[in-house]
Amino acid sequence: MKNKAFVLKTFLIISISTLFLRPVKAQYYEQDVYSATKYVTIYTSDFVIGKNKLNTFISSTKCEVLNQDINSKNYDVSFEFNENMVGSLDSILNQIGYIASSIQNNNNNKLKTKKLEAELEDNSYKLDKLSNKLKTDTNTASRKNLEYLIENIEENNRRITRNLKQIKDNFNIVFVKVTINDEFSNTSNSKISFAKMPGITYNCLFVENPKSHVSANQYSGYNMKYIFTKGKSYFQIGVMKKANDNNLHTLIYDSLNGNTINEFFTIEFGQDYYTRYFGRGNRKFFNLYSGYSIGGTIINHVNDLNTRFVAFTNLSMGIEILKTKHVLIDTKGSYFLPLADINRNTRGIMMSASFNFVF
Repeated sequence: MKNKAFVLKTFLIISISTLFLRPVKAQYYEQDVYSATKYVTIYTSDFVIGKNKLNTFISSTKCEVLNQDINSKNYDVSFEFNENMVGSLDSILNQIGYIASSIQNNNNNKLKTKKLEAELEDNSYKLDKLSNKLKTDTNTASRKNLEYLIENIEENNRRITRNLKQIKDNFNIVFVKVTINDEFSNTSNSKISFAKMPGITYNCLFVENPKSHVSANQYSGYNMKYIFTKGKSYFQIGVMKKANDNNLHTLIYDSLNGNTINEFFTIEFGQDYYTRYFGRGNRKFFNLYSGYSIGGTIINHVNDLNTRFVAFTNLSMGIEILKTKHVLIDTKGSYFLPLADINRNTRGIMMSASFNFVF
């Protein structure tokens, strides 16, 4: 029993010691002792190459690695290096992939050093005063109180001295933590972010193979568009009418022209995707994107006969002309393809321009 108790006590002592006797280097990043701290998060399409590029930079510049944590999806590395190499590091990080966040905090260590030195001077004055008082004080309770105060000030002085030494040792040194994520296996970057952005879209359809008494050369009209994710996903509902037909009412009862399609009433769902290498939708101007939409259209004819519902799909590519926190203006080109027997005479290029705002 005595042996078991001894082993247990020894284990507890070692465990507690490891909590308080950690190397100072491992604790540096928790204190403002560096000239600057930098935290970077990157998403890359080639995780292995990105990790190797960063490791090559660290080894070639002889950076001191403080911590590393790696698995098949993420690579976390903390290191310190001279502040003169920050530009070189930024260049390497831009080559690795998309920088989702980059935060750099600069510390005014000169000011902090002056404050610590002033505090150390004040404490020395207090210690001298308390020590002189302790020499003449004969009251036991008062002496214990003075000894307690002196011990606290001395402990504070030791802490200040350690901090001053750390600041001196890390003059012009930057602490950096870089997190590299595998874009294709990491799901944390694909969290859906909902939005409320109603708006309006103008569409103009140029029919590729118009046929007399079946379809016109051109249709145009407006849609109500509602973007509900920042991704961006949206719903649209609207109508495209036969363009440039001034004699429409005189042709209603014509047996041939009456069969011509005069409007498409459309309902659709769509999604747009930003490119990986051209800003990923984070720029204020000219964000390139591609997308698709699927839906259905009610096809009406001039004579209001043979109305039918037809499914359709769109593949598109566009540019966001202006994107702010409150307004989105974009234009795109797409290929309109009805999924029915009349698709040859109704499919074609569609040009669109839209305006949406945060509601």
